[in-house]
Amino acid sequence: MSFLTPRLFSLASLITEGEVVADIGTDHAYLPIYLAKDGKAKKIYATDVSLGPLNVAKNNLASFGVADKVETILADGIEWTIPNKIKLDSCIIAGMGSTSILDILKKDNENIYSYIIASNTSLEPIRIWTKQKKYFVEKELIVEDNKIIYEIIKINKFAGTKIKNKKDILFGPILIKDENNKLFLQKWLEEEEKLFNLLQQIPKKDKKYKEILNRKKEISKLLKRRTLIND
Repeated sequence: MSFLTPRLFSLASLITEGEVVADIGTDHAYLPIYLAKDGKAKKIYATDVSLGPLNVAKNNLASFGVADKVETILADGIEWTIPNKIKLDSCIIAGMGSTSILDILKKDNENIYSYIIASNTSLEPIRIWTKQKKYFVEKELIVEDNKIIYEIIKINKFAGTKIKNKKDILFGPILIKDENNKLFLQKWLEEEEKLFNLLQQIPKKDKKYKEILNRKKEISKLLKRRTLIND
């Protein structure tokens, strides 16, 4: 489908056959439309906190002939799964920053088995949350969409890769192992340059200076190792 962006394609790729799926903050419902057309998901919910976007979603679902395959719900976040006793195999949260996503995750409950998250900001707070909850990382992807590089994570409550240390939190426990991923390299080269420029502007006595310097050192160490591997 031409309207589906590389980021949305990547999100859809993390859905497995027969899953019950919810798209939180569905907006135009493009992802649920694709999933409904694809036929992979067993059941699809599309939610939004505002009636306006939800009506747009309903109209789009009808236009694509999948209104009978996607249930729309006016709801804030994921708490609606509890009173409705709805169990989700995958809960997709995308198109917002990590702070907003963490607010939604405060209502994490046993009815949701996994989360697929694409944040507009750093995934580090999401990985910290995952580690604190003792959940696992099932998959991680990195994708460029409209000249922006996004990291996507699928968090599984029962199986996958553990987040063990600060490196895993910063780089991702799965992404860090993919030594030939050019987008991963590009993302961290850009971050290294950004931090270098930031250090030129901050006085060394500033309490943030050491924190930024240590972060840059960690990134530079990884990039140096990657350069040696790929040479």
